Amino acid sequence: MEKYISKAVKIGAAVAFGLAVSNAFAVDACNEDMGHPGNGTNVSGNKVGGISGTPWGFEQWYQGGNATMTYYNNGTFKANWSGSNDYLTRVGYQYNGNGISHTTKHFTVDYKYTKTGNASYGYIGVYGWTKNPETEYYIVDDWYSKPSEQYVGEKFGEITVDGAKYTIHAFLRQQEPSKSGTSTFVQFFSIRETPRQCGHIDISAHFKKWDELFTGQNQQLRGSKGGASAQLKFGNVTEVMLMTEAGGGATGSVDYTYFNMSDNGEASPVTSSTSATTPDNGNTGDAGAGQGMGGMNFGGGNGGGFNFGGGNGGGFNFGGGDGGGFNFGGGDGGGFNFGGGNGGGFNFGGMNFGGGDAGQGGGNSDFSNFDWGGTGTNQGSDTPAPTTTTPVSSNPGITPVDNSGVIAALPSEIKAVNASKTYKVFNSTGRYLGTIQANNGTNLSDALFAKFGKVGIYMLRSGSKTVSVKVAH
Repeated sequence: MEKYISKAVKIGAAVAFGLAVSNAFAVDACNEDMGHPGNGTNVSGNKVGGISGTPWGFEQWYQGGNATMTYYNNGTFKANWSGSNDYLTRVGYQYNGNGISHTTKHFTVDYKYTKTGNASYGYIGVYGWTKNPETEYYIVDDWYSKPSEQYVGEKFGEITVDGAKYTIHAFLRQQEPSKSGTSTFVQFFSIRETPRQCGHIDISAHFKKWDELFTGQNQQLRGSKGGASAQLKFGNVTEVMLMTEAGGGATGSVDYTYFNMSDNGEASPVTSSTSATTPDNGNTGDAGAGQGMGGMNFGGGNGGGFNFGGGNGGGFNFGGGDGGGFNFGGGDGGGFNFGGGNGGGFNFGGMNFGGGDAGQGGGNSDFSNFDWGGTGTNQGSDTPAPTTTTPVSSNPGITPVDNSGVIAALPSEIKAVNASKTYKVFNSTGRYLGTIQANNGTNLSDALFAKFGKVGIYMLRSGSKTVSVKVAH
């Protein structure tokens, strides 16, 4: 097997791994509960405030009926209401004065909740206001009854992100209650095609898309009192919050058992969009399904350069299918292939770890055994890895490389940690398993086996660093 790789390839592997980690090693809020620590703080009436010890604040606002909200010091919250004409409960970032430019931060949120009750209308997702101009906005992931164009306005475009398509709308509220009292203002909506009660929202992806669609032009809009022409522009955000709204004599409850909002999050791939197309300069290729041979291809199909979806992709291919260069998903992949399937070059997911041509390369997908050599039709037989390899000294990723360019063996175990940390734990396919708390002197291999009870390779993430740990008890 070739023992040395070029500097360019090493840099490419590092870049590719960084991109893969941002999405594959994400928290799965749907399979994780934070719970409600302590007794919480009860809120009655219309009230705004901060949550001590966190960067977030809360707000409860309603018209008519009765309502109460309880928030906790980890950001989770719950609420119940009855007979309300309009009820809102929310937690997230609040900015004073004229707010901040939404382009200066990258907002994301991971959430999980349950709801009860009924309402004539109801929006559940991300909510906030802007200034200069004053607008109200919603990213709607769920509802009590699906919003219709009668109340959200006509469709202006769409965006596909975080696993689903969202349609984008604008509506004019005419002399209605607002942050400034009673005023006329535009509402922006991104409405998910299929509802959900947990997941990840790349909030800034929607902000960016709204900027592309609404650049200050005047448009005729439907409105709460007949509609009129209005300027479409998304201003400085004064709040970015996770919210439940219910109205029309609404009675119900909501309980958010997972909440984690960030203003320094990682971007999700925007896999397709049918609006505000960018002129093709010959370098970008097709951003949706199809051939897209030049530059980057973010959807399915053939794509030279980077291909983030399924299909054939030269360069880096992060989805299933054939991919020359680096292929992080299942399928055939020349170069490095980090998932299952046929892959010439290096294949880290239970197939060929060095065969030249096709090289089926047997081996377990838990990284414990590899087929290290052979070409052509070599089937591989879980041949043990060579013992004369360079150890990894710090922060090994999926492709450990030492300073000389030698591909190093994965470590049998990581040394005991020298500081207390909480690690997010993923299996070798990138599925989120939970967390472990490692105190000073803890052996991570022992801690992982005690928590999960299985041998294999685990990926641990703390902050921006990811390490691999082999558990072989």
